[in-house]
Amino acid sequence: MGIGDQIRLFPGMKEVEELIRSKFSSDARLLREIPEYLLDLGGKRVRPALTLITAKMCGLPNLPQELLDVSAGIELIHMATLLHDDIIDRSPVRRGKTAPHLKFGEPATLLTGDFLLVRAFSLCAHLDNFIVSETEEACVYLTEGEILELPLSKQPCSVSESLTIAEKKTAALFGLAAVSGAHVAEAGDETEFALKRFGIELGIAFQILDDVLDVVADENLLGKRCGGDLVEQKPSLVNVLWLKSGSQEATEVLLSETPPTEAQVSSALQQLRSGADSRIIEEARAIADEKIAQANAALEQAVNSLRASSRLDEPSHQLLAGLIDYTVKRLR
Repeated sequence: MGIGDQIRLFPGMKEVEELIRSKFSSDARLLREIPEYLLDLGGKRVRPALTLITAKMCGLPNLPQELLDVSAGIELIHMATLLHDDIIDRSPVRRGKTAPHLKFGEPATLLTGDFLLVRAFSLCAHLDNFIVSETEEACVYLTEGEILELPLSKQPCSVSESLTIAEKKTAALFGLAAVSGAHVAEAGDETEFALKRFGIELGIAFQILDDVLDVVADENLLGKRCGGDLVEQKPSLVNVLWLKSGSQEATEVLLSETPPTEAQVSSALQQLRSGADSRIIEEARAIADEKIAQANAALEQAVNSLRASSRLDEPSHQLLAGLIDYTVKRLR
């Protein structure tokens, strides 16, 4: 059984999905239809799975309601950001289908994102102060990451700054998922801190993966057009590294005051995939490998602590390790 199937079938995932759908209840038809449409587009549900698997690894023997609530709440926050991101980025496609803002209109989609955030907070608000505080911090980071993600033509960006944006806009929810699972399992401060770090490093690697796939992936696999980060002149790691290389083509594509033409994007993709600038992809992968190594180290720290207290659930540990391996394989 592949890692995707193991995640989908992990105990509690069915209950979390049912809880998520229950939060779509509304007297307004579009507030029901838009979330249902987005959820039915698919996705790996990595964030709620990470919460559940982490809790199980930390020795939690059952599925308390607070664990289901925080797992569902994190995915609802993620869904809200997807709706908002597609509007901000003017993305025409989401997972191979028409993006919600084009199918249902921008005003309704924007309001639905707000609606999902309120539903998420309704799940998390009654949990203990630690999870409420961690959720607030993650949502602030998300917003900061989005607002910092200005086009390269408007604001220069270093590699360090690009990674900070990735940590805030993507990895914050991974860290929230991992630390919440550990906290519900009462794993202790040392283990919680290590697992939060694990989630953050894994989340940064996932974002780098997205940056790389935007260049190298088949569009059917990607579920949207390739080169979107080039068109939007995003401070993705690939784009920042390409500019840093001194490439004249990178300057013309990414620093122009007008968006690049289709011909420029096509040429850029060719250069980055197999042309003179293909080394940029390897540089991005190397940085992702560093993040994976840091995620592994943080996970091992948590595992050692759990072993010392005889709390470790080894099958769940292996599943988290498999999630890291899955990320590495998709980067190749």
